[in-house]
Amino acid sequence: MSDTKKEKIIGIDLGTSNSAASVLVGGKPTTIPSAEGASQYGKSFPSYVAFTDDGQMLVGEPARRQAVTNPENTISAIKRSMGTDHKVTVNGKQYSPQEISAFILQKIKKDAETFLGEPIQKAVITVPAYFDDNQRTATKDAGTIAGLDVVRLVNEPTAASLAYGLDKSEEDDMNIMVYDLGGG
Repeated sequence: MSDTKKEKIIGIDLGTSNSAASVLVGGKPTTIPSAEGASQYGKSFPSYVAFTDDGQMLVGEPARRQAVTNPENTISAIKRSMGTDHKVTVNGKQYSPQEISAFILQKIKKDAETFLGEPIQKAVITVPAYFDDNQRTATKDAGTIAGLDVVRLVNEPTAASLAYGLDKSEEDDMNIMVYDLGGG
């Protein structure tokens, strides 16, 4: 019997409004909470990145909290620009959608490592079913920039149907329909 521990792969829903992450712990899907725990259900990561006047970067809940008082330096819904040449300019510096998304993914990676008590290298990231090749490549690039090995991109509705079937036995032969009512 080997003492080697199987490397964990986290699943990330990189959302327009909020992002979320989960991992299998003891064979059961477990939501990885954001460190702040103040967002929807105390677990999701608001998909916000902000820069303060003194150059500090805020990601997730801290960025969302100050969005009203610092709108010109706060970025949200960057997912809508994935796969395009669009750049956001903040404090005189330009960022691609991949770079902004990478900041969100880095936050998720950091909080996942704290939650699990071990380093995380690999992830599966969900994308909308309608994303084209450029948008999918941009999403994968964001993961790479964040320091993640993106093992696979999975369509969001497909991920939902796979998650639904996790606890079903092979005898439970059924058809299911998934409707993706996203925040975007």
